[in-house]
This record gives sequence, C-alpha cells and structure tokens, in this order.
Amino acid sequence: MSQMDSQSSATLQSPSTYSDSSKTQSTRSLASSREEEDLTKDNSASPIDLECHIQAERITKILDEAIYKTKLAICLPIFVQEYRTLSSILKVEHMDDLTFIFEQYDNPLFSTSLLNVAAMEDIKAGDISLKNRLNPELGHLMYILNSYPQLRPKAEQLIAEIKEEHTPDNIHMRRKVPGLEYLLTLENFRDMMVKQMEMTAAEELEMKMHTRKLEASNGKLLEKIQEYTKCLKEENESFEKSMRIKSEMISKLEYELGILNRDADIFLKKKILDSDRQMVLATRSHLIKSEMLKEEEVESRSMYENLLKAHLIEEKNQRARRFKVETQLLSWLQKYDLEMGDKQLELDEFTDNYEDELKKCEELEKKLAEQDIEYIPLMEEREAEYQQELTEKMNRFMLEHAARVIQVAWREVLQNRAEKRRLKKLQKKMQAAAAKAAKK
Repeated sequence: MSQMDSQSSATLQSPSTYSDSSKTQSTRSLASSREEEDLTKDNSASPIDLECHIQAERITKILDEAIYKTKLAICLPIFVQEYRTLSSILKVEHMDDLTFIFEQYDNPLFSTSLLNVAAMEDIKAGDISLKNRLNPELGHLMYILNSYPQLRPKAEQLIAEIKEEHTPDNIHMRRKVPGLEYLLTLENFRDMMVKQMEMTAAEELEMKMHTRKLEASNGKLLEKIQEYTKCLKEENESFEKSMRIKSEMISKLEYELGILNRDADIFLKKKILDSDRQMVLATRSHLIKSEMLKEEEVESRSMYENLLKAHLIEEKNQRARRFKVETQLLSWLQKYDLEMGDKQLELDEFTDNYEDELKKCEELEKKLAEQDIEYIPLMEEREAEYQQELTEKMNRFMLEHAARVIQVAWREVLQNRAEKRRLKKLQKKMQAAAAKAAKK
C-alpha cells in the first residue's frame, strides 16, 4: 500500500510520460505548423521570441494533458462498467490494481489504509458522505489509465456522445454528467490562452484602444440618458398638473350631474303621476266602449242571420244558372268538333304557304348579311361619334354638379360654424349661471 501511495504521489507531482499523445488532431496540426515555421526562422528570430514560443508550447501541452485527464475522469464510471474493454487493453498487473482500487473505493470497510479506517469510524458515527469515501489510490488509477494511449479514442468518442446529448436541442433527453461543465470551461480556457498567445502586442494595444473608445461612447450615452430622464421627469410633472386640473373639472361636472339627476328624478315622479291618472281615465273609457261593443254585437248577429237567408236564396239561383251554362257549353263543343274537320284542311294549306314564305325569308336574310358587312362599320363609326358626344356632355354635367355640391357643402360648413359659436356662447352662459348659483 505504501508503494502504491508513493506511485500515486509521484504521478501527481511529475508530468505524464505520454503528454505528446494527449493533444487533439487540431493541436497536432498547429504544433507541426509552428515547428516548421521555427525551423525556417531559427536564424532570423530573436532568442526572446523563441523562448516565448517554447513557453507557449509548454503551456498548451500542460493544458492538453489536464483536459485529457478530466475526460478520463468523466469517462471513469463508464470504463468501470465496461470490464471487457479494459481487460483487453490493460495488462494483468494494472487490471489487478484497478480492481483493488475499485473495491477499495466502493467498499471502504474492507480496506486496511488509515484513511479508510477513519472513514469506517465516520460511518459508524453516522456520517456517510462522499468525501470520507475518497481514496488516495485514485491518482494512481488515473496514472494507469493515462499510460495507455489505446484508451484515448474510446474516451474521445464517449465525450463526443456526451456533448451531443448536452446540446440545447436535447434539453429533455439529456442526463446529468458531473464534471462536463468544468471540461467545457477548461477547453474554452485553453482556446482563449492559445488565441491570447498568438496575438501580437500591436493587436492587443489596438483592442485596448477600441475598448477605451467604447467606454468613452458609453459615458456620452449615459449623459444623454440622464438628460432624457430629466426631460421625462419634467414631462411627468406637467402631465400630473394637467391631470389634477382635469380631475377638478371632473368633480365639478359630477356635482352638476348630481343636480341634473335630482331634477330628472322629480320630473320622472311627475310623469309617473300623470301616467297613473291617464291609466284611470283609459280604464273608464274602455268600460264604456266595451258596453257599446256588446250592443253592436247583438245588432251584428241579427244582421248576419238576415244576410245568411239572402245568400242561401242567391246560391239556389246561381246553381240553376250554372246548369244552364253547362248545357250550352256541351252544345258548343259538339258544334266545334263538327267544324274542326273543315278547318283542318284550311290549316294544312296555311302551313304549306308558311314554309314557302320561310324559304323566301332565308334568302332575304342571306342578302341582308351581305349588306351588313358594309353597313356595320358605318354604324360603328356613328356610334363612336355618339359616345364621344355623350362623354363630353357627361363631363360638363359632372363639373356643374361638383360645383353645386361644393357650394352646398361650403354653406353647410358656414352654418355649422355659426351653430358652434352659438353653442359656445350658450355654454358660457350656463357656466356663469351655474357659478352664480354655486356662490349663492
């Protein structure tokens, strides 16, 4: 156990031997391009620039190692579940160490280290927190995993899948992964450091000047905002004053409305009394009319009986006349049947003559169609001239009508202005009378 503790402390203190393999493909391409530039410019570059370049490469290597180790730490729970993949890549000795560390981490009661003895005492006391279950052998575990570059593509693939799950589109489907935000911030910090180291002093100075200009423009904008706030306060105060005046006017008008409502109530009471009187008079007149109508009903019934007797007598006479008319119609129909045989011959002659006349008419229509070819264009010219005359007359009429409408409208405007002046004078008189009444 002491040997493993010493190995884990050594891994924490010393950089990894596989630091070159901890870079991504993009960082490798950048490093290769920079090395080519350095090889071509060894003679011309100054030692200070070369030293800065070397320090920048060292910083990027350290950051890449830290990023890869965080990725391994995030993927560690998944690697624990995938025992076959670890056993196929790792050696037997390292695999035994890993299983021992996993058992020690998962069940601290069976470990013999001093830290786990303290954890056992805390568990007996009732404190079962995660901090008491951490083991010092985790550093050694990270050293073992980092020493195998074959795990790198698997870890990169798992991290890529986790990042795809944590896109803003998959908010409902994603699961919580501890340490992912730390990894993202560390990668952003590494990109920012690379950009900052690639930036020249002139570019940095230019950025500072740009920020100073923005600060100056922000100061001017703040002054304008203060001026606008003052103007808004003044406008609000004037608006409040106008609202006070309007509220006073509203209170006065409400008082006048109360007086008018009282007068209206008195007037309505008078109207109700008058209507009651009229209802009493109407009921009396209705009773008198009902008696008169009853007398008229008796007289109308007697008249109705007399009319019925007269109508029955007339009905008998009408039936006798109807019988006579029907006999006459039968005799006329018999005569019609006899005469129709002679008339049919005449009708056949007339139809023959009609067909001859139709043939003559068709010939005449053909001649007229030939004449229409010359006649129609002449009539169209005449119709166009007639339409032109009509449009001129209509335009004249429209102008005269528009002039009359404008004159009438102007007279109405003058009348409306005069009426408004009269209404204003009446309102002033009413206000003066109300003011006098209020004073009294």
